[in-house]
Amino acid sequence: MGRAALVAIVTIAALTACVGPSPHPASGGPTAGSTPPTSSSRDLPDLPVADFPGLACEQLARPDVVAGLLGDGAATVAPSIAEAPVLQDGGTVCAWADDTTGASLTIRLVGEGVDHWAAFNHWYEHTDWTDTVGEINGTRCSDDGCSIHALDGERFIEVDSVGLDDPDGQRTEDVARAALAAAPAPTPHPVASGSGSAPGTGSRSCTATLPEASVQTILGTGAAGASYVSTATPSYHLVQDALTRVGGLDCRLLSADSRELLRFTVLPGGAWLFRDDAPIDGAGIDDAGSAGDEDASETAQRGDDWVNLRAPGADEETTRALLAELLR
Repeated sequence: MGRAALVAIVTIAALTACVGPSPHPASGGPTAGSTPPTSSSRDLPDLPVADFPGLACEQLARPDVVAGLLGDGAATVAPSIAEAPVLQDGGTVCAWADDTTGASLTIRLVGEGVDHWAAFNHWYEHTDWTDTVGEINGTRCSDDGCSIHALDGERFIEVDSVGLDDPDGQRTEDVARAALAAAPAPTPHPVASGSGSAPGTGSRSCTATLPEASVQTILGTGAAGASYVSTATPSYHLVQDALTRVGGLDCRLLSADSRELLRFTVLPGGAWLFRDDAPIDGAGIDDAGSAGDEDASETAQRGDDWVNLRAPGADEETTRALLAELLR
């Protein structure tokens, strides 16, 4: 089952998100997307604290289990950087794929599972579902694959399988049960709130972060009547839930005739993505600091935050002008 990825992010490497924090100085001001900072900068936040420190992907899904599901050609792959909010929320993300067949498996595991389970049930309005993993009812399958959601104590799991012969989801459910059986109890960690760079300044609001009027000034008459619309899909995705929990933003601005003018993401405290020791795929951010997706986009540090902006159809100069306005 294809997953809706956050437009704003780049590519994360194989990870267990099990590094702890160390004190760091207060953040500096905005950093232009053309010159992303490196780990030599003392302004960068520490790597996220994991709910499950030391937990390896091989523990969640043994190599023989992965091979049995995806085939002998399956290998560990770097999940999309869309997973960054899950890491920021203390989660562990593991992914495998067979490039020749397109089959894949992704496991996302987080603590504070009761809250995630409540959010999941809110989306699907199945509040009568069991809250135990003994009978996983959060199973949805299509011709393309299955998506599993389950709560076990304080652990919440999301498992996506793609390209498997698993019409009733039983094989994917077995993976979820085995992963929960292998995972330890979570270590609680503080949940971030608001923006790391400007707490209390309305950074949770799209229009307060980048006003429509400011966009209209840069884009001209084509942006007249522009307004922000919800980016939420009519289904639950742990990535989006995690972004909300850490106080992040995923904002989409449409013109009066429903054209997408821009979309930006703010990940509070996420500037650790610029660190040299960050658990990300280095190919995800090019030398200009632009995200490697099909539309030109700009990535930057705003205090402790990670920020990405994409403006479909806009040239590089205009995109950077919009980013500069966002970083104000």
